[in-house]
Amino acid sequence: MDPFLLGIFEIILFFILLALTFSAIMRLDITKHFQKGAIWQMQIIYIFSAIALSYLVLKAIMNLIEISYRLL
Repeated sequence: MDPFLLGIFEIILFFILLALTFSAIMRLDITKHFQKGAIWQMQIIYIFSAIALSYLVLKAIMNLIEISYRLL
């Protein structure tokens, strides 16, 4: 598989996963773990959590694709 196309696929997949992960994380209620009025801290936690989970899922998917490509 062409590394350039694989890189483009990885970028597109990352942003799709980021949108899905961010919408899923926003449904969690973390307000009970923060003080009242700590809005920007909660936003940072939501954003960094979504980026981290998206990255981990993306790397797992890309590893599966690369392993299956090598086997075939």
